[in-house]
Amino acid sequence: MEIHMEINGKTRLLGLLGDPVQHTMSPLIHNTLSDILEINEVYVPFHTHKEGLADAVKGAFELNILGMNATVPHKNEIKASLVDIDEGAAAIGAVNTLVRTANGYKGYNTDMMGLSRELESYGVKLDGKRVIILGAGGAARAVAYMCMNKGADKVYILNRTIEKAQTIAEDMNGHFCRETMTAMRLGDYGQLLQENVDNKFVVFQSTSIGLAPKNEAVVIDDPHFYDRVSVGIDLIYNPFETKFMKLCRQAGALAYNGLRMLLYQGIIAYELWNDISISEDVADIVYDRLLQSIRENVILIGFMGCGKTTVGEALARKLNFDLLDVDSYIEDKAGCSIKQIFADKGEEYFRQLETDTLKELNSRLSHTVISTGGGLPMRQANVDELRRMGRIIYLDVKPEEVVRRLAGDTTRPLLQGENVDQRVRELMEQRGPVYEAAADIIVPVTGIEIDEIVQEISSYIEGGR
Repeated sequence: MEIHMEINGKTRLLGLLGDPVQHTMSPLIHNTLSDILEINEVYVPFHTHKEGLADAVKGAFELNILGMNATVPHKNEIKASLVDIDEGAAAIGAVNTLVRTANGYKGYNTDMMGLSRELESYGVKLDGKRVIILGAGGAARAVAYMCMNKGADKVYILNRTIEKAQTIAEDMNGHFCRETMTAMRLGDYGQLLQENVDNKFVVFQSTSIGLAPKNEAVVIDDPHFYDRVSVGIDLIYNPFETKFMKLCRQAGALAYNGLRMLLYQGIIAYELWNDISISEDVADIVYDRLLQSIRENVILIGFMGCGKTTVGEALARKLNFDLLDVDSYIEDKAGCSIKQIFADKGEEYFRQLETDTLKELNSRLSHTVISTGGGLPMRQANVDELRRMGRIIYLDVKPEEVVRRLAGDTTRPLLQGENVDQRVRELMEQRGPVYEAAADIIVPVTGIEIDEIVQEISSYIEGGR
């Protein structure tokens, strides 16, 4: 979805105060919201140094800026420049959202509220649950407040240096007037595993360990720890699937990253600035745009014989991405060929298998070139999953070229028998409009060298980053 906002004399300004701000995704969230909701507002990042923070807040108010976000390293220091602070932000000790009032800005912490809404979207409840928080930084403090506020039974905050964890535990126990939170040294996590084995934990990974490019780093790598996890939430969203999440899933636990937290903290800020409520349908549109931006997956669709495998291999090398062929992935999991699946269980069974496979892959793939089967986009559910997964490239090939390339190929179930040329043309006439409707771009491939095809696709992908 393209953004079509028009700036005029009635446009209101929103912004971000941070240092650095070059890689922020907040403009994508807020400008997409403004575009969808047709609200005349524009969101821009402001690179603000600590020394000029107070002047920046004062200047923003004088410039009639409607609302602001604050990110590192300003979430604590900015409190001194505000006329009021929300109770939750005060307890957490950090502000990330400034809402305009008559006399200045009021501070809120929507990180905590965003995480809470993420858990609701996944059906994760904390009331009466046992919780482990890994880390004791600013993010951990927000998680701790949310857990206490949501009625967690016991909360254990684990950190390498126990002093920071103790400070958070004492502050939260004091604020909520109950002894729910316990600080522990990270190395003592084994004590928690000695409890009743039926007691499983909701675990929040709040450190920066595992953040790209150190994708294989993890706070705890002991598989026995993950046997006791019911749900794992990593606040990191790049990589899309962290090592922590992989270990949770390998142990049979549910695992989620922090991308929906990022989404919802932004949505809640936007709701506060405009005194509105944003529907989940709108939130889903913004989330899909975040997914594409974060993961950068490239999906190749097209008729059989269009060169998806060959192009995919060359494109993955150029972009330094992983490569996954959906048909090969299905064959590996099924332990037999697609031709055998067709013969034994029929086409409808195979198409459902494709859909189930896409849903599984969509939970974890990032920075991957994905080659799909020719019939996969014929299901709208599959197209919906592909759009959430990344940008879709249609490799458009001429029918006569397909017939030439597939001459003598006995592995294609739909092209067996007589009149192959006619069958190809009939299928392509049926599938072509579907491919075109699903694609972000269409790339002709007949008579074109692989290097040229790869260059056109990579230029498109890199231009959209």
